[in-house]
Amino acid sequence: MKSEKPDFALFPPFTVNLTAFIFLCLSAIGICGFSPRGASGQTMPGSSEIIALVGAGEVRQQDILDWQAAQACYGEDALTSRKAAFMRMFEAAILEEALQKAARPITPGEYRKEAARIDAETRAPEILACIKKYFGADTGRYQRIFVRPILAQRFIREFVKFDPWVQEKAYGLREKISTAVVKGIPFKNLVSPPDIAYSSAAYSLEADTAAQNAFAPHGGWSPFEAAFIEEHLKGLKPGEAGLKPIEDETSIKFVRLITLTGKKYYFESLTVRKLSTEEYLKIIPKLPCRINDKELRDWVAPIKGNPLISPAEGTLLVN
Repeated sequence: MKSEKPDFALFPPFTVNLTAFIFLCLSAIGICGFSPRGASGQTMPGSSEIIALVGAGEVRQQDILDWQAAQACYGEDALTSRKAAFMRMFEAAILEEALQKAARPITPGEYRKEAARIDAETRAPEILACIKKYFGADTGRYQRIFVRPILAQRFIREFVKFDPWVQEKAYGLREKISTAVVKGIPFKNLVSPPDIAYSSAAYSLEADTAAQNAFAPHGGWSPFEAAFIEEHLKGLKPGEAGLKPIEDETSIKFVRLITLTGKKYYFESLTVRKLSTEEYLKIIPKLPCRINDKELRDWVAPIKGNPLISPAEGTLLVN
Protein backbone atom coordinates (compact mmCIF):
# COMPACT_ATOMS: atom_id res chain seq x y z
CA MET A 1 0.00 0.00 0.00
CA LYS A 2 1.27 3.44 -0.83
CA SER A 3 2.48 5.43 2.18
CA GLU A 4 0.32 8.40 3.12
CA LYS A 5 0.67 11.29 5.53
CA PRO A 6 -0.72 10.72 9.05
CA ASP A 7 -4.48 11.12 9.21
CA PHE A 8 -5.32 13.85 11.71
CA ALA A 9 -8.84 12.45 12.08
CA LEU A 10 -7.19 9.34 13.47
CA PHE A 11 -4.42 11.06 15.39
CA PRO A 12 -5.09 14.58 16.77
CA PRO A 13 -2.23 17.16 16.55
CA PHE A 14 -0.86 16.41 20.03
CA THR A 15 -0.65 12.70 19.21
CA VAL A 16 1.05 13.29 15.88
CA ASN A 17 3.55 15.72 17.37
CA LEU A 18 4.55 13.25 20.08
CA THR A 19 4.84 10.46 17.54
CA ALA A 20 7.18 12.70 15.55
CA PHE A 21 9.08 13.49 18.76
CA ILE A 22 9.57 9.80 19.47
CA PHE A 23 10.67 9.14 15.89
CA LEU A 24 13.25 11.92 15.91
CA CYS A 25 14.61 11.33 19.40
CA LEU A 26 14.41 7.56 19.36
CA SER A 27 15.18 6.87 15.70
CA ALA A 28 17.71 4.27 16.77
CA ILE A 29 15.25 2.11 16.45
CA GLY A 30 -16.20 -5.93 22.01
CA ILE A 31 -18.33 -3.47 22.91
CA CYS A 32 -20.21 -5.94 25.21
CA GLY A 33 -18.17 -6.67 28.31
CA PHE A 34 -15.26 -4.67 26.86
CA SER A 35 -12.47 -3.74 29.28
CA PRO A 36 -9.48 -1.90 27.76
CA ARG A 37 -7.29 -2.79 30.73
CA GLY A 38 -6.20 -6.23 29.56
CA ALA A 39 -8.50 -6.78 26.57
CA SER A 40 -7.44 -9.74 24.46
CA GLY A 41 -8.45 -11.56 21.30
CA GLN A 42 -6.79 -14.12 19.08
CA THR A 43 -3.21 -14.65 20.17
CA MET A 44 0.05 -15.91 18.74
CA PRO A 45 2.58 -18.10 20.55
CA GLY A 46 4.13 -16.05 23.35
CA SER A 47 1.69 -13.18 22.78
CA SER A 48 0.29 -13.42 26.31
CA GLU A 49 3.70 -12.59 27.75
CA ILE A 50 3.59 -9.50 29.96
CA ILE A 51 6.27 -7.12 28.74
CA ALA A 52 5.57 -4.38 31.30
CA LEU A 53 3.35 -3.59 34.27
CA VAL A 54 2.15 -0.06 35.04
CA GLY A 55 0.19 0.00 38.28
CA ALA A 56 -2.82 -2.20 37.56
CA GLY A 57 -2.25 -1.96 33.80
CA GLU A 58 0.06 -3.89 31.53
CA VAL A 59 1.70 -4.08 28.13
CA ARG A 60 1.64 -7.53 26.55
CA GLN A 61 3.53 -8.97 23.64
CA GLN A 62 0.17 -9.14 21.82
CA ASP A 63 -0.17 -5.35 22.16
CA ILE A 64 3.17 -4.85 20.46
CA LEU A 65 2.32 -7.24 17.64
CA ASP A 66 -1.07 -5.58 17.13
CA TRP A 67 0.39 -2.07 17.05
CA GLN A 68 3.04 -3.08 14.54
CA ALA A 69 0.43 -4.68 12.29
CA ALA A 70 -1.83 -1.61 12.47
CA GLN A 71 1.05 0.75 11.70
CA ALA A 72 2.06 -1.35 8.70
CA CYS A 73 -1.21 -0.25 7.06
CA TYR A 74 0.33 3.22 6.63
CA GLY A 75 2.74 1.86 4.03
CA GLU A 76 6.33 0.79 3.62
CA ASP A 77 7.70 3.95 5.27
CA ALA A 78 5.64 3.53 8.44
CA LEU A 79 7.43 3.31 11.77
CA THR A 80 6.79 -0.29 12.87
CA SER A 81 9.76 -1.16 15.07
CA ARG A 82 9.26 -3.13 18.28
CA LYS A 83 10.67 -0.24 20.31
CA ALA A 84 8.24 2.26 18.78
CA ALA A 85 5.35 -0.14 19.41
CA PHE A 86 6.35 -0.63 23.03
CA MET A 87 6.72 3.10 23.63
CA ARG A 88 3.27 3.79 22.23
CA MET A 89 1.64 1.11 24.38
CA PHE A 90 3.72 2.05 27.43
CA GLU A 91 2.60 5.68 27.14
CA ALA A 92 -1.04 4.63 26.83
CA ALA A 93 -0.77 2.38 29.90
CA ILE A 94 0.83 5.18 31.95
CA LEU A 95 -1.77 7.78 30.96
CA GLU A 96 -4.62 5.34 31.53
CA GLU A 97 -3.29 4.62 35.02
CA ALA A 98 -2.87 8.36 35.72
CA LEU A 99 -6.49 8.91 34.70
CA GLN A 100 -7.58 6.07 36.98
CA LYS A 101 -5.71 7.69 39.89
CA ALA A 102 -7.45 10.98 39.08
CA ALA A 103 -10.86 9.23 39.14
CA ARG A 104 -11.31 9.94 35.43
CA PRO A 105 -11.29 6.51 33.77
CA ILE A 106 -12.08 6.04 30.09
CA THR A 107 -15.51 4.41 29.86
CA PRO A 108 -16.71 1.83 27.32
CA GLY A 109 -19.18 4.41 26.00
CA GLU A 110 -16.34 6.86 25.34
CA TYR A 111 -14.46 4.18 23.41
CA ARG A 112 -17.49 3.54 21.23
CA LYS A 113 -18.04 7.26 20.66
CA GLU A 114 -14.41 7.82 19.64
CA ALA A 115 -14.45 4.82 17.30
CA ALA A 116 -17.55 6.28 15.63
CA ARG A 117 -15.84 9.68 15.32
CA ILE A 118 -12.85 8.10 13.62
CA ASP A 119 -15.16 6.28 11.19
CA ALA A 120 -16.99 9.51 10.34
CA GLU A 121 -14.00 11.87 10.10
CA THR A 122 -11.13 9.82 8.69
CA ARG A 123 -9.46 11.22 5.60
CA ALA A 124 -7.71 7.91 4.92
CA PRO A 125 -10.51 5.33 4.61
CA GLU A 126 -8.25 2.77 2.91
CA ILE A 127 -5.80 2.83 5.82
CA LEU A 128 -8.58 2.59 8.37
CA ALA A 129 -10.12 -0.32 6.44
CA CYS A 130 -6.76 -2.10 6.47
CA ILE A 131 -6.45 -1.63 10.23
CA LYS A 132 -9.98 -2.87 10.86
CA LYS A 133 -9.43 -5.86 8.59
CA TYR A 134 -6.47 -6.91 10.72
CA PHE A 135 -8.47 -6.76 13.97
CA GLY A 136 -11.55 -8.31 12.39
CA ALA A 137 -14.42 -8.71 14.84
CA ASP A 138 -12.18 -8.20 17.88
CA THR A 139 -13.50 -4.78 18.88
CA GLY A 140 -11.70 -4.97 22.22
CA ARG A 141 -8.23 -5.23 20.71
CA TYR A 142 -8.99 -2.56 18.10
CA GLN A 143 -10.08 -0.12 20.78
CA ARG A 144 -7.23 -1.01 23.11
CA ILE A 145 -4.48 -0.61 20.51
CA PHE A 146 -5.86 2.00 18.14
CA VAL A 147 -8.35 4.13 20.09
CA ARG A 148 -6.97 4.07 23.64
CA PRO A 149 -3.76 6.08 22.96
CA ILE A 150 -5.83 8.86 21.35
CA LEU A 151 -8.36 9.05 24.19
CA ALA A 152 -5.77 8.77 26.96
CA GLN A 153 -3.82 11.76 25.65
CA ARG A 154 -6.94 13.82 25.04
CA PHE A 155 -8.54 13.07 28.40
CA ILE A 156 -5.42 13.76 30.45
CA ARG A 157 -5.18 17.19 28.80
CA GLU A 158 -8.87 17.91 29.33
CA PHE A 159 -8.61 16.85 32.97
CA VAL A 160 -5.57 19.04 33.67
CA LYS A 161 -7.02 22.00 31.79
CA PHE A 162 -9.85 22.82 34.18
CA ASP A 163 -9.58 20.56 37.22
CA PRO A 164 -9.89 22.74 40.38
CA TRP A 165 -7.32 20.72 42.34
CA VAL A 166 -4.73 20.67 39.54
CA GLN A 167 -5.20 24.38 38.85
CA GLU A 168 -5.58 25.37 42.51
CA LYS A 169 -2.75 27.91 42.40
CA ALA A 170 -3.86 29.51 39.12
CA TYR A 171 -7.49 29.70 40.26
CA GLY A 172 -6.43 31.25 43.55
CA LEU A 173 -4.60 33.98 41.65
CA ARG A 174 -7.63 34.39 39.39
CA GLU A 175 -9.82 35.16 42.40
CA LYS A 176 -7.22 37.55 43.80
CA ILE A 177 -7.03 39.50 40.53
CA SER A 178 -10.82 39.49 40.11
CA THR A 179 -11.20 41.14 43.51
CA ALA A 180 -8.51 43.69 42.71
CA VAL A 181 -10.07 44.52 39.33
CA VAL A 182 -13.42 45.26 40.96
CA LYS A 183 -11.62 47.64 43.32
CA GLY A 184 -9.98 49.41 40.39
CA ILE A 185 -6.39 48.59 41.38
CA PRO A 186 -4.00 49.34 38.46
CA PHE A 187 -2.85 46.27 36.56
CA LYS A 188 0.84 47.09 37.00
CA ASN A 189 0.39 46.98 40.78
CA LEU A 190 -0.70 43.36 40.55
CA VAL A 191 2.26 42.03 38.59
CA SER A 192 4.07 39.18 40.35
CA PRO A 193 6.53 37.32 38.07
CA PRO A 194 6.49 34.54 37.13
CA ASP A 195 2.94 33.86 38.34
CA ILE A 196 1.27 37.05 37.07
CA ALA A 197 2.69 38.69 33.94
CA TYR A 198 1.87 42.11 32.45
CA SER A 199 1.74 43.06 28.79
CA SER A 200 0.16 45.64 26.50
CA ALA A 201 -0.92 45.44 22.87
CA ALA A 202 -2.86 47.15 20.10
CA TYR A 203 -5.43 45.22 18.08
CA SER A 204 -7.41 46.45 15.09
CA LEU A 205 -10.79 45.52 13.66
CA GLU A 206 -9.29 45.36 10.17
CA ALA A 207 -5.97 45.39 8.34
CA ASP A 208 -4.08 48.64 7.94
CA THR A 209 -3.86 48.88 4.13
CA ALA A 210 -1.27 51.65 4.37
CA ALA A 211 1.10 49.33 6.22
CA GLN A 212 0.87 46.42 3.78
CA ASN A 213 3.99 45.25 1.97
CA ALA A 214 5.33 42.16 0.25
CA PHE A 215 6.49 40.59 3.50
CA ALA A 216 3.33 41.41 5.51
CA PRO A 217 0.39 41.53 3.05
CA HIS A 218 -2.04 42.43 5.84
CA GLY A 219 0.31 44.75 7.68
CA GLY A 220 0.90 42.00 10.24
CA TRP A 221 -2.82 41.97 11.07
CA SER A 222 -4.71 38.78 11.84
CA PRO A 223 -8.48 38.11 11.88
CA PHE A 224 -7.86 36.90 15.44
CA GLU A 225 -7.51 40.55 16.46
CA ALA A 226 -10.99 41.43 15.24
CA ALA A 227 -12.47 38.36 16.93
CA PHE A 228 -10.72 39.22 20.20
CA ILE A 229 -12.00 42.80 20.08
CA GLU A 230 -15.56 41.69 19.41
CA GLU A 231 -15.54 39.22 22.28
CA HIS A 232 -13.47 40.95 24.94
CA LEU A 233 -12.89 44.66 24.24
CA LYS A 234 -15.76 46.16 22.30
CA GLY A 235 -18.06 46.50 25.31
CA LEU A 236 -15.47 48.31 27.41
CA LYS A 237 -14.91 52.05 27.83
CA PRO A 238 -11.37 53.48 27.95
CA GLY A 239 -9.93 52.79 31.40
CA GLU A 240 -12.43 49.99 32.08
CA ALA A 241 -11.39 46.40 32.76
CA GLY A 242 -13.30 43.30 31.81
CA LEU A 243 -14.64 41.59 34.91
CA LYS A 244 -14.80 38.13 33.34
CA PRO A 245 -11.42 36.38 33.00
CA ILE A 246 -10.45 34.91 29.64
CA GLU A 247 -9.45 31.30 30.18
CA ASP A 248 -8.01 28.71 27.82
CA GLU A 249 -5.90 25.58 28.17
CA THR A 250 -2.70 27.43 29.06
CA SER A 251 -3.63 30.64 30.86
CA ILE A 252 -6.12 32.97 32.52
CA LYS A 253 -6.11 36.52 31.21
CA PHE A 254 -7.61 39.84 32.36
CA VAL A 255 -7.79 42.84 30.02
CA ARG A 256 -8.29 46.59 30.45
CA LEU A 257 -8.97 48.93 27.54
CA ILE A 258 -6.50 51.83 27.61
CA THR A 259 -7.72 53.88 24.68
CA LEU A 260 -9.57 53.60 21.38
CA THR A 261 -8.39 55.30 18.19
CA GLY A 262 -10.70 54.72 15.24
CA LYS A 263 -10.78 50.96 14.79
CA LYS A 264 -7.65 50.37 16.85
CA TYR A 265 -7.92 49.20 20.46
CA TYR A 266 -5.02 49.71 22.86
CA PHE A 267 -5.23 47.47 25.92
CA GLU A 268 -3.21 45.95 28.75
CA SER A 269 -3.33 42.42 30.11
CA LEU A 270 -2.56 40.41 33.20
CA THR A 271 -1.85 36.75 32.48
CA VAL A 272 -1.81 33.88 34.96
CA ARG A 273 -0.06 30.81 33.59
CA LYS A 274 -1.85 27.52 34.27
CA LEU A 275 -0.15 24.26 35.11
CA SER A 276 0.49 22.38 31.86
CA THR A 277 -0.16 18.71 31.21
CA GLU A 278 3.57 18.10 30.95
CA GLU A 279 4.16 19.75 34.34
CA TYR A 280 1.30 17.83 35.92
CA LEU A 281 2.70 14.49 34.74
CA LYS A 282 6.05 15.38 36.31
CA ILE A 283 4.66 16.21 39.76
CA ILE A 284 2.09 13.45 40.32
CA PRO A 285 3.18 10.50 42.48
CA LYS A 286 5.35 8.09 40.53
CA LEU A 287 3.55 5.03 39.22
CA PRO A 288 5.01 1.61 40.05
CA CYS A 289 6.31 0.23 36.76
CA ARG A 290 8.09 -2.96 35.86
CA ILE A 291 9.56 -3.69 32.44
CA ASN A 292 10.32 -7.39 32.22
CA ASP A 293 12.10 -7.20 28.88
CA LYS A 294 15.69 -6.18 29.65
CA GLU A 295 16.40 -4.80 26.18
CA LEU A 296 13.36 -2.52 26.30
CA ARG A 297 14.02 -1.53 29.90
CA ASP A 298 17.62 -0.56 29.15
CA TRP A 299 16.39 1.43 26.16
CA VAL A 300 13.60 3.27 28.02
CA ALA A 301 15.31 3.98 31.36
CA PRO A 302 17.73 6.72 30.14
CA ILE A 303 15.07 8.56 28.10
CA LYS A 304 14.39 12.09 29.31
CA GLY A 305 12.13 14.71 27.79
CA ASN A 306 9.10 12.59 26.87
CA PRO A 307 6.41 13.99 29.22
CA LEU A 308 4.11 11.01 28.73
CA ILE A 309 6.44 8.66 30.58
CA SER A 310 7.41 11.11 33.32
CA PRO A 311 5.24 9.34 35.93
CA ALA A 312 7.31 6.17 35.38
CA GLU A 313 10.79 7.69 35.54
CA GLY A 314 12.87 6.26 38.36
CA THR A 315 10.49 3.35 39.05
CA LEU A 316 11.51 0.92 36.31
CA LEU A 317 12.61 -2.54 37.44
CA VAL A 318 13.96 -5.69 35.80
CA ASN A 319 13.43 -9.31 36.66
